[in-house]
Amino acid sequence: MQQQEWKIGAHKVRYEPPDVVVATFSGNISLEEIQRAVEVYGEVAKHGPYYMIAEIGQSQLGAEPRRYLSENGKADWFKGSIYVGADVVQQTFGKVIALGMLFTGKTRFETTFVKTLPEARAWVEQHRLKQLKKSG
Repeated sequence: MQQQEWKIGAHKVRYEPPDVVVATFSGNISLEEIQRAVEVYGEVAKHGPYYMIAEIGQSQLGAEPRRYLSENGKADWFKGSIYVGADVVQQTFGKVIALGMLFTGKTRFETTFVKTLPEARAWVEQHRLKQLKKSG
């Protein structure tokens, strides 16, 4: 799959080959917007699992969209999820969402929180190396 970008309201989702999705959210995220984002996540996952980097520091996700994401996102889609810029409340919700997805899937993935996008990319590279060592 080649690099691709989707605009969803004020938010954007970008696939970066070979296995990274960067989702940047700004402001309130509506139910319709999270439904479209989950649809995009599923489309990308048809090409294999990937690392989800979610820039959420400038966003808010209400109860209904949060529940939708938890119930409709699939653990099997992800190699790992990295939240960028999350405050304490967002970190709590991020963990709850990941837990909800783990109940729907056959695989497990790591969830971590970092302050910046470069830190997120470094985490992905470190995780890839760990996985190579495990399989090699």
